[in-house]
Amino acid sequence: MYPFLLPEVFDYTIPMYDLLVLIGIFLMIIYVIYRLDHYDGFTKKQTNRIILLIVISLVIALAFSFLLDGIFHSIQEGEWTFGTVSFLGALIGGFTSFLVLMKYFYKDSNKDMKKIANTLITGVVLAHAVGRIGCFCAGCCFGIPTESYLGVLFPYGHAHDIYPGEHVYPTQLFESGFLFILFFLLNKVSAFKNKELQVYLVGYGIWRFMIEFIRGDERGVLIPLFETEYNVFPTPSQFISVLMIALGAYLIIQYRQKNKIVS
Repeated sequence: MYPFLLPEVFDYTIPMYDLLVLIGIFLMIIYVIYRLDHYDGFTKKQTNRIILLIVISLVIALAFSFLLDGIFHSIQEGEWTFGTVSFLGALIGGFTSFLVLMKYFYKDSNKDMKKIANTLITGVVLAHAVGRIGCFCAGCCFGIPTESYLGVLFPYGHAHDIYPGEHVYPTQLFESGFLFILFFLLNKVSAFKNKELQVYLVGYGIWRFMIEFIRGDERGVLIPLFETEYNVFPTPSQFISVLMIALGAYLIIQYRQKNKIVS
């Protein structure tokens, strides 16, 4: 892991997590601009307006993530506990706020929300993939201890604080690898064209539900059903994952029914 960028030069002031999250967001915005301009048929003025609404949504996403993650951890601790954020909380808050902003502040006639959503979610996958590398550098979002060759020893960070001297699964890299592959598939597989949102909801929902079982950091508690040595399940993220899978499956069925009627 590498928590700070060139600490001997910048004196431990530039966290790699923050830097990689910003790089991920930057790459997402570049990707969305390119796709809106070259493939989705939007003018420069329309694209700029959409990007502005995306940026506003990102700010709301951060606030919502902070609030939602704090609620889950407060339930677990039995007292108000805030200070961390979660990706799924940011996804829910950011995407919902973006839809509301588009409804009330984007008035052009070519407001094809399905097309915009497919483009945006593909960009989110790219940003998330890069951001998870930042998690690895910071030593957060780590896995449970393991004696397998896949284990990684974190000399610093939260993973080191919880499991000092133990090798843990680098779940951050597992997820980053999955997301980069998903980003490639969403762009290259013709069967996924115009269904990127549905594929993401089902694909990432299944992946996230499964990888939660080997996450070693505190996951929060909503409705505890069973407990292992390391965590309480189902985790809040698993509940959200099930909702994502259900929504994605519903949208796939709806898409197929609509195409049958048209054909």
